[in-house]
Amino acid sequence: MTDFNVTNGKAEQYPAKHYGAHFTGSRATFCLERDFAGFDANVLAIPNLPVAPLTASPVQRDEKFFGSHIKYRENNNESECSIGAVRSHDLANGKTRWQYIEPSDNVWDFDVLDNWVNANYAAGRDILFTLFGTPQWASARPTERNAYSDQDPEPYQYNRGITAEPSDMSKWDRFCAKVAARYKGKIKYYEVWNEPNYQNDGTGATGTYAFFSGTHAKLAEIVRRANQAIKAIDPGAKIICPATTVWATTPGGTAEQYFTGMLAAFSGDAGNTPMKNWIDIVGVHLYIGGNDITKMSQMIDRVKAAMTTAGVSDKELWDTESAPISPDVSAMSVYAAKLFIARSMIIQAAKGVARTFYFQYDEPTMGIKRTGIVSYRERIRELLMSGKIQAAYIFTDGRVGYYTPGGLSII
Repeated sequence: MTDFNVTNGKAEQYPAKHYGAHFTGSRATFCLERDFAGFDANVLAIPNLPVAPLTASPVQRDEKFFGSHIKYRENNNESECSIGAVRSHDLANGKTRWQYIEPSDNVWDFDVLDNWVNANYAAGRDILFTLFGTPQWASARPTERNAYSDQDPEPYQYNRGITAEPSDMSKWDRFCAKVAARYKGKIKYYEVWNEPNYQNDGTGATGTYAFFSGTHAKLAEIVRRANQAIKAIDPGAKIICPATTVWATTPGGTAEQYFTGMLAAFSGDAGNTPMKNWIDIVGVHLYIGGNDITKMSQMIDRVKAAMTTAGVSDKELWDTESAPISPDVSAMSVYAAKLFIARSMIIQAAKGVARTFYFQYDEPTMGIKRTGIVSYRERIRELLMSGKIQAAYIFTDGRVGYYTPGGLSII
């Protein structure tokens, strides 16, 4: 804080540059650059202060924080972009979904997954495998439409039924165990399902573009059985909860309701345990429609509030998928895209998100494999790994400020 005495309604000094001011009684408080080392109560009390703290604590992340999806296998050995962790979901043509790995009952095809796992393991990346995509032959509702069906040219109906739970849950157990045994020591993290709350309120699908069409209770059973099957083989593996999306900035949003509901749902075992007992990490997707970056901090606050309500506030929070959306990167200028991505990285790190996975590095419309974007991301990555950030802030216009021993920087 920088305070000045007020005499006869005038401050004894007026700083040439400040970020908000307030006169009260015999004191004038100005928010100056040096105050960004840590706002005190007087600065925080300035009405309509155009900047809010993200954290007053030092910000530092290791290389594993900077995750991504790599859509095309030819880019698995990419060196232009530093990627510390990868997620399997939506590899080109969906070839890491269960439906492709086990195309018919107990007939297995691991060729694509072997290539993907081995390439990324050799590159030193942590691997997050998303358990998702019930084969039609195993599906409880094999003709059901979903987010992957009825959109592409024939044979699009091959994708019908893949967002339903299995009709025989022992087939799910076998699949999870098979993957865990094959990749023990290589895959560390298993995420159960993808965006189950999209067009689903917990009672079942509410639209034909859902990613999961079952109930909270069935999803809880899926998570429990995955945990039991995988950890029987690899006790050190970590289970990430089904990642919810479309989070709001205010209490009571549909994602928040779905999240607390699924974690409280009983998983069907003899002890009637809830889903929350079977997860190690909380996963969410921090997409922001319209790319209004000012919403990200508030969204993370709502996620954390929901974690407290659900009784999992002690667990790490991961953003397992996010990117600019509406518009995608391809419809943005390089300048706008790199600023959004950089601000997002700093906000997430400052707000305590443990890892973030960009979707997708090399996808044609959402990818950052463009001149200028990756190099700027690398600069922010180096900054976040350096430990130089002492405090971080967000301005009401979306700019992000961070304070280092060299002073205040604003992007």
